[in-house]
Amino acid sequence: MFQGAQTLKLLELKKDTIGRYMKLDIPLSDGTITIRWNLDAYTYQQIRAIVSKKHLDSLAIDYHYEIIPYISSNQNAPNSTPTRYGSIRCIQDTQGKNILFSCSDLFAGNMEWFRRYVSSTRDIAHLRWENFI
Repeated sequence: MFQGAQTLKLLELKKDTIGRYMKLDIPLSDGTITIRWNLDAYTYQQIRAIVSKKHLDSLAIDYHYEIIPYISSNQNAPNSTPTRYGSIRCIQDTQGKNILFSCSDLFAGNMEWFRRYVSSTRDIAHLRWENFI
């Protein structure tokens, strides 16, 4: 059961020869781990749109972003496919703003896995940043 991170600090959002990814710092009960979280094209574009804009003070340079480890969904009509939403927190000094983004079912499933099964750095050691450099 997820007992660690309240937020996942977004360090980097990029594409490389392997694919699209987020580099995240995750504080857990036994320490902080930096991981590579691969993203599908749709979710990557949604997150990219958020982090490429200034959401608070347009002159500030000390922004950082955090992924909130929860997913919500909305179903507009019976028997329709629900839309999944992730959440990013934009932080500058003492100000913060939560921003919802539409995400894929794959991202939503991965986030659910993270919430349910990650409680220590051992659980995500296979995603450790150093494994990919």
